[in-house]
Parts: sequence; structure tokens; C-alpha cells
Amino acid sequence: MNRAPGMAVGATAAYTYAFRGTNLTLDDYLLSIETLPALGLHFFDLEILQPQHVAIYGNEANLAKLEAALKQHDVRIAGFTAWACLDFIHSTRPADHEKGYRLFADIARIAARLGASYIHLGSDMIQEYIVQRDQTYVSAPATKIVIPPEVSYRKLLDDYAARLARLAQIAHDHGLKFACEPRANSLIHSADSFLDVQRRAGHANLYCCLDVMHLAYHREHFPIAIEKLGDRLQVVQLCNAVPGELVHRPLSEGEIEMEPILHALKKTRFTGFLMLELYRGGKDEKPVVDRWYREGVRAIGEGARGGS
Repeated sequence: MNRAPGMAVGATAAYTYAFRGTNLTLDDYLLSIETLPALGLHFFDLEILQPQHVAIYGNEANLAKLEAALKQHDVRIAGFTAWACLDFIHSTRPADHEKGYRLFADIARIAARLGASYIHLGSDMIQEYIVQRDQTYVSAPATKIVIPPEVSYRKLLDDYAARLARLAQIAHDHGLKFACEPRANSLIHSADSFLDVQRRAGHANLYCCLDVMHLAYHREHFPIAIEKLGDRLQVVQLCNAVPGELVHRPLSEGEIEMEPILHALKKTRFTGFLMLELYRGGKDEKPVVDRWYREGVRAIGEGARGGS
């Protein structure tokens, strides 16, 4: 596996979305790669959020530009988010699952080419059972679901675990770890539900990506979640949050204490990736977003030094 020694601090693709929205281009990612070192960050996640974003990586010239920018600015791709697979994997239809596997494999090839350590996908509810979604961001979690009375939830979880095991194997075949993210109101929504599905999946390459906001939504205690997951934890997406709200707030805004999270990572000897995920809807100016991330790096440093 291609990975950094010890805990690495970086930024997710939300950094780019925060000032550009979802209608971004290759040039927006190149600008992000150029800017991040000045903010104290040398690890970055790329993402295929929606099918149209596949075109960003769809030709050799674009990939060469990305590789050149990464080398020039001493930035490394930590992971790659395969969000465009979300609806396919969380469908009831086997044909959709197959589409999801193929798209996931295509994204895994790109991730491996760019030197990523992991490929990441969030959990969700089954698409056909979603009545309403939160509108805060693209593919935000469901806020109302209806599960048909004839559906066995245990079988639903077994089938879902089998699909995640298939994704974990695809990731492994490309030299990547697969990190699944618990999300509010989703099939996997907590540390315990991740561990349950991981047990059902029975695949050694299935890891967890914890997002502060999603656990805060259900008021789960984040440091305890870190300890529960142990070496199954590969990625932490760090932000501040308000319980019951789906906004990835800057570290200085919200109700979550950062120092206990950083202490838990130190206590468990976390050696994965701590990725800042600060995003308020894609309508903020870049200097504002840069300030959030610069201050976030400073807060992480101060918090880590303050831990015992």
C-alpha cells in the first residue's frame, strides 16, 4: 500500500467545492493543489462527485497535468472519493450494482495512477426507500424513509455488506484500502453499525472513514467512536458541527470540542489520514475558505501539542 508514515493531515475535495461549488473543472483542482501548501497542507483528496466529473480525469493530458502539479507543489493524493457510485450501490437492482462496480473500478484505476492510499464512499439508505433528502449539499442524507413491511432489515444489511465486500476487493486489486463513511440516517451511521456491517462483510480491506458532522448529527461521542474502531479507522474527516445539522463547519464554529478528538487519535496511535472537511454550501469566497483551512491546521497543531 502507498501511504504516509504516521498520521497525515490534509484536505478533502470539499476544499475546492467550498469556493467553487459542484460545477468545478480541472483548473479548479489545479488551483487547489497550488494553494494548499501555503495553508500548511500537503495531502489532498480528489473526488468524482457526479458522473459528469469523470471527464476531468478522462484523458491522458488531464492526468499528466494533475501529476505535474502534484510534483511541482509537493502535494500527495491521500485518497479518492467515488461518490458517483453512491446511487448504484444503494439500489435494490442488481443491474445498478454492476454499474456501480464498473464505475468504482474505473475510479480505482485513476486513484492508483495518482498514488492514492485509499478509495472512499459514503453510506446511504437504499434509494428506493428514500422519500426525502436533506438539501444542504449534493446527495445529502435522507430525512424521511419508508421501508416496505415485507423487507427483512437483517437481509438488507447482509446484502449491503456483500456489495461492500465486492468494493473492498476491487480496491484491494488496485492496491488501495476501501474506506466506507458512516452518514446520518444511513445503513451505516455510527461506529457500531460500521463494525456490524464489517463483520457481515468479512473482508479485511473494509475500513472506516469517520466524519465529525455525521456522528454529531446523532450525538455520537466521537472520541469513543475512534476507540471502538481501533485499527479499522483509516480516515477522519475533521470539521465542527451542530447536532441535528448537516453543515461541515470551520473548526472554530460549532459545538464539538476538537482537543478530545485529537487526544483520542493520539491515544489509539492512529496512523491514517486526518482530513479537514470544511464546507458550507459552495458559496464562500476563496480567501474565506483559505482562512478556515489555515486556522484548521493551526488548531490541529495546537490541539495535538495540548494532548497528554
